[in-house]
Amino acid sequence: MNPPSSGSQGTTDSGDPPDIAYRRLVEGMGPYALFAVDAEGDVTVWPEGARALYGYDSGQVVGQGIGILFAGLDGSNPSVEGLLDAASRAPIEDQRWHEHADGSVFWGACTLSPLDDEGAGGYAVLSRDETDRKQYERSLERQNDRLKEFTDILSHDLRTPLSVIDGRVRLYRETGEEKHVDAIDETTGRMEQLVDDLLRVARQGRIVENPEPTDIESVLGTAREGALPPPAALTYEAIPRVMADPDRLVELFENLLRNSAEHGGRSVTVRVGPLEAGNGFYVEDDGPGIPKTDRDRVFEHGYTTREDGTGYGLSVVRSIASAHGWDLAVTDAANGGARFEVSRVEFVD
Repeated sequence: MNPPSSGSQGTTDSGDPPDIAYRRLVEGMGPYALFAVDAEGDVTVWPEGARALYGYDSGQVVGQGIGILFAGLDGSNPSVEGLLDAASRAPIEDQRWHEHADGSVFWGACTLSPLDDEGAGGYAVLSRDETDRKQYERSLERQNDRLKEFTDILSHDLRTPLSVIDGRVRLYRETGEEKHVDAIDETTGRMEQLVDDLLRVARQGRIVENPEPTDIESVLGTAREGALPPPAALTYEAIPRVMADPDRLVELFENLLRNSAEHGGRSVTVRVGPLEAGNGFYVEDDGPGIPKTDRDRVFEHGYTTREDGTGYGLSVVRSIASAHGWDLAVTDAANGGARFEVSRVEFVD
């Protein structure tokens, strides 16, 4: 991908000589990076636009295999060889995780086009950052999964009380005893609560489209008022502001704090702080913890270990986290209690 010779005659419509116009085109492509590799996949041309996207100076990249730009690969990886072989026959688009010079990653889409009929002269590579689109697609996939789960749970959980009502109606017609009417009334009350809980989960699972900078300490103070009353204790270690829906973040903390109070007792101590990895925050308590055998189920709709529990608190937490594009996991706290970790969080500060 050599620019036109500086000795060529004429100018472009902009009045620039062709070589200058070429460089301005290559180096001013915004979020795109256009560079070149030879037939073996080693970088040969590394303009300013490529440096801006990846963070590597030309001296760090030129002569290196293109695989150094792909997360977890190197220049001689078979995956790269297959990519070049496919591109030698026709331009192809490849999508995978790319890596910045500082080690951070982004979802990259790059088009490789042979510079001659068989790629013997190398390839032009047009790369772009599509992380936002990838994350949005992941959020949509999660939302669709939650919707299917929601409909399955609704169908399953309503079938039992409907059967109870049907049986009680028949018994009332046969006997005329009022106790069957009372049972029907109690069952319809449970159904109403079930529908309310499921609708709350569905509403909280909607993708957050307009997040705003949100102060976690302020949100946590609001959530504590009704969910973690004295003598329970709450300690907080500063967390940067996050891009979030403040109201839904309040409900996320309310449900986590309420879960700690319900399982750890009135004197439970809850700690909230940033993850060591710097990509999220945690909420942990000194209660009895969650057995490893139950950790895959605690976020399921309707799952509870308490006789008077509805099983929707942690399900709501998962829905809110997913709506923000965050990941949620449960593990052991340092003191043996339950620890919930929210990761893939976008911090403002």
